[in-house]
Amino acid sequence: MRNFVLAALVALAAAQPPFEHPNWASHPDWASHPSPTDAPAPYHPNGAPCISAPDASLIATSFGLTISNYTEALAVQLFTNNFTDQSDSVNTLIHEPGLTAQDLGSLTFTSKAEFLAGQGAQPPVPFKILNLWNTCNTVIIRWLSAQTPLPVQGISIATVVPAIEGQGGGFGVGSQKWQISAIVAEFNSGAWLGNLGYPECKVVANATVS
Repeated sequence: MRNFVLAALVALAAAQPPFEHPNWASHPDWASHPSPTDAPAPYHPNGAPCISAPDASLIATSFGLTISNYTEALAVQLFTNNFTDQSDSVNTLIHEPGLTAQDLGSLTFTSKAEFLAGQGAQPPVPFKILNLWNTCNTVIIRWLSAQTPLPVQGISIATVVPAIEGQGGGFGVGSQKWQISAIVAEFNSGAWLGNLGYPECKVVANATVS
């Protein structure tokens, strides 16, 4: 799947209007999440703001939409300009066949511009949040991509920061907005490659474990 990420990097596209989420209460992706409030975010003992549970939920759902229903406006608003993404699972998809040790352990995307170039060229895939946890500056997402014939599960760990002025706006249910500055993610790349038809990961119908 060498075209999973564009080989040629492109500059960040011209600014677009901020991505507007649909009505919170009516949109199915938000139906199970808390209603928005304008309550102040909690603060870490060092004085930095901490992301609230409702904001963490909104950030996680927004990230999922960059996989299942990507728009450039959404990605521009969600990620900081210096956003990075590291995933050996994605690196495996990019370099298979012919994966080498040098292909692993490196950043998959080194900036928001790279992410826009790569993710914008990909078809949407299913994305469902299974579990969600957060700390003061981290949102941890366990997710399912209900592909066929094999489902793919994974975990994405997003580092979040208060939205940086001039870098897209961020998301938040109140006055405090947040953006993702980094993601580390891993998933079942073997199942994903099998779904793509790679012979070394061929899906065997009705296979059983001996």
